[in-house]
Amino acid sequence: MFRKTKGVHISEFPEHKHISDSKPIINYLDPEFVYIPLVEQGALCEVKVNEGAMVTVGQVVAMKTGRFGLPIHSSVSGKVVSCNKKMWHSSGKLVDCIQIKNDFLYTMSESIKPLEDITPENIALKAKDCGIVGLGGSGFPTYVKYQVKTAMDYVIINAAECEPFITCDYRLILEETASLFSGIKYIMTAVGAKKGVIAIKENKYEAIKKISEYIVTNKIMDVDLFFLKDEYPAGWEKYIVQRVTKKNYNGLPSEAGAVVNNVATAIALAHAIEEGMPLVTKVVTFTGYGLKNPQNVRLRIGTNVSEVIKSLGGYTDDKCDYLMIAGGPMTGQTVAFESLVVNRSLGSVLINERFKVEELPCLGCGKCASVCPAHLTPTQIKRVLEAKDTKLLETLKPTRCVQCGLCSYICPSRISLTEAVGKAKAFVMKK
Repeated sequence: MFRKTKGVHISEFPEHKHISDSKPIINYLDPEFVYIPLVEQGALCEVKVNEGAMVTVGQVVAMKTGRFGLPIHSSVSGKVVSCNKKMWHSSGKLVDCIQIKNDFLYTMSESIKPLEDITPENIALKAKDCGIVGLGGSGFPTYVKYQVKTAMDYVIINAAECEPFITCDYRLILEETASLFSGIKYIMTAVGAKKGVIAIKENKYEAIKKISEYIVTNKIMDVDLFFLKDEYPAGWEKYIVQRVTKKNYNGLPSEAGAVVNNVATAIALAHAIEEGMPLVTKVVTFTGYGLKNPQNVRLRIGTNVSEVIKSLGGYTDDKCDYLMIAGGPMTGQTVAFESLVVNRSLGSVLINERFKVEELPCLGCGKCASVCPAHLTPTQIKRVLEAKDTKLLETLKPTRCVQCGLCSYICPSRISLTEAVGKAKAFVMKK
């Protein structure tokens, strides 16, 4: 039976998107140092440079190891100061980084060249060589999605940006519309799709107007808009694919004839193909009620977040106890210190006042199960995990959890259900 994934409306309390979405993207592109994290999707990275070496923009300085390997590039030119500098990562952990001192010359690597022979195979290879990953938060190597065995029916651009506060994709749609459409065309070529779809929440009026005008002005016949409800998690890949294709799938969207990329990923691919530019910069939303000037900022990969916050005017109240979250409020990770560095998958830095919330006993209300988009029962999973009943835990399918955070969000007892289900998921997957 086709069971459609569910979504929940999250009120914009108060106007969380609008504290940053009306301001143009600004640049912070001249840090004194960058710190290139040596971990990607939990996998360690192999260092490809030595301390003291001089590097150029776009030079490969590390390689993601394991399955779906991918190069990591220097975002500045300058001198490698250290290959094991400890900095905070969006996973909430301290990790080794390659520290590079910027010479402010921005000498480009000789390998940076546009793609001349645009074929499906070459597009996928260029995406790999340029280190393009899913910029919606997953960090999954993009080239893998293009290696399909049969032609796809759809290329779907995920423009939902459903998580509270985050607005970087919204601003990119408004400011880099042409690059977005170029990226869509390249993805369509890569996977043999004849139809492109931009899936966007129905309340993003200015972005919808900009896209519609571009389609009409340029007489684009093979790309359409698809309107999503103002729900969370409307940006979940399965949620979007089910609604666009009217099909379900078990493993990958390609089973339903679709390839999904988010807005920033499509734009990064366009820059890679047309300019040969690796993924060395990205736009990050700096937001929250704890910042004086919430803003979307274009940064070099490896930039220290504390420098950016200072450049934006700092905190609203220096005496207040603030909580820093790497990512959005629903799926992000709390970071203990502000020496967080921008990696390829970081989309947002959220600063809000820290509140101590007392966890109460479960009321048995069932709200967590009613909102779960994957049709799980989080309280039951938590109880079975605590009882260490491995066989029963497997039957509850915690591996289907997408860790959207809705169960914790909706819980009137403020139980950390997302964390518990995440631990159950990890435990079952290790077996």
